[in-house]
Amino acid sequence: MMFIRGSILGFRWAVLMIMAIAVTADSPYRFFEWNVTYGDIYPLGVRQQGILINGQFPGPDIYSVTNDNLIINVYNNLPEPFLIS
Repeated sequence: MMFIRGSILGFRWAVLMIMAIAVTADSPYRFFEWNVTYGDIYPLGVRQQGILINGQFPGPDIYSVTNDNLIINVYNNLPEPFLIS
């Protein structure tokens, strides 16, 4: 009888510890580097100057889920000190 009581108590303690570890786990960090430049784009088959991120328009996809931490380093290589769109 004492063995059963001890094993049930041990099982409950193990489940509690597993749940505590799962709750305190940190969300993953996702790192991106964006180089912003001007370049030629062809949105409707007509050439025009547009803003590119890493040489592509539209910019790159960001694959993340809820609670991901995004760290995005943006390098502005435009002649303007800030972006106006």
